[in-house]
Amino acid sequence: MQKQLKENNNLKKSYCKVNEYISIQKSENELKIIIYIKNEPIITIPSLKFPFLEYTLQEINDNLVHHKLNFKNNKIETIFRKLALILENWSNSNYDTHLLNYKIAFPLLKNLREVGETRFQIIFQQEILKRYSTSPIEVKNFLEQEGYLNLIGDFF
Repeated sequence: MQKQLKENNNLKKSYCKVNEYISIQKSENELKIIIYIKNEPIITIPSLKFPFLEYTLQEINDNLVHHKLNFKNNKIETIFRKLALILENWSNSNYDTHLLNYKIAFPLLKNLREVGETRFQIIFQQEILKRYSTSPIEVKNFLEQEGYLNLIGDFF
């Protein structure tokens, strides 16, 4: 993955392809990170759900990162690199939502199920059921308020 990180000095952007479906891009000019599914922007940081880079970094640190990445005085770079590593680990671990912040994981899974592979529909529904039955109240509230419980099919 390190080889996939490309710098474009003129635009000051970085791009990382996590797998055939997921990619992530950083723009230092605009101080934002965008996660894509099949070249469609799905999550932008900062956004309403992640209004501050510092909050996002804390959320990312709370959810996994045993990696020793530290880019002093460059929070966007730190967030970008950590998030790229977490997304790679998440996809390699069959999209287990415990490995990624639920506010990022569920929207990504919701969009992954729309790429047409049955496995993503199954993973998506299993993760909703698993997290709703075992997670703290804030995760349950998120799943309810965002309508994820309505997306569970009859075959589960």
